[in-house]
Amino acid sequence: MRSTRRVIGTFALVAALGSVAACGPDDSAGSGSTGGSSAAGSSSGSGAAKPSANPSANPSAKAPAGGGSTGSAEPGGDCGQPPKLPAGHKMVEPVAPPSKGSMSAKDAQPTCTPNDWIYHGKGEAKYYLFATGEVKAELATGPGSTKSVPVGELWMHAGDCMTNASAVKAPYSCSGNIYDITVDKEGKIDSIKEVWHP
Repeated sequence: MRSTRRVIGTFALVAALGSVAACGPDDSAGSGSTGGSSAAGSSSGSGAAKPSANPSANPSAKAPAGGGSTGSAEPGGDCGQPPKLPAGHKMVEPVAPPSKGSMSAKDAQPTCTPNDWIYHGKGEAKYYLFATGEVKAELATGPGSTKSVPVGELWMHAGDCMTNASAVKAPYSCSGNIYDITVDKEGKIDSIKEVWHP
């Protein structure tokens, strides 16, 4: 009987120590200090200064994204500074399949995620017209690679991704519904490129 109690007591002790040890790494990674939860809580002066100093890039980096992903970014690490687009470029997320000559899309803002910066449409959709004449259109074929296509093919691809993703055939895929656009002097889209995302 005594040996059974000892075995049960040993298992209870191991389980208790395991749960305490499981909390330690999360606390020390989040606070940037040594010590567990109670140490960080009791030394609020130094514990509070380190968290705000360590992830100082996080709040400023996430501010343009509108927040909401602060918790999900911490386990994956700091994304660093948000991406900067070349002058004249804008990221957009269509809200409906583009029709011949026009597109409704939301401005897309970068959001820090465990997988790095990802763009998501924010705010009200804007109505865009495509320039008459030659519009440079590119579809993503993988990470860092695109293929030039007629703008009508891009419209069909974007529509298929939004309504029937199974219709999209290799080498293309539906990769986030985000497009990098530039506009001419009249505000009409003169180039559009699908942004690849896994």
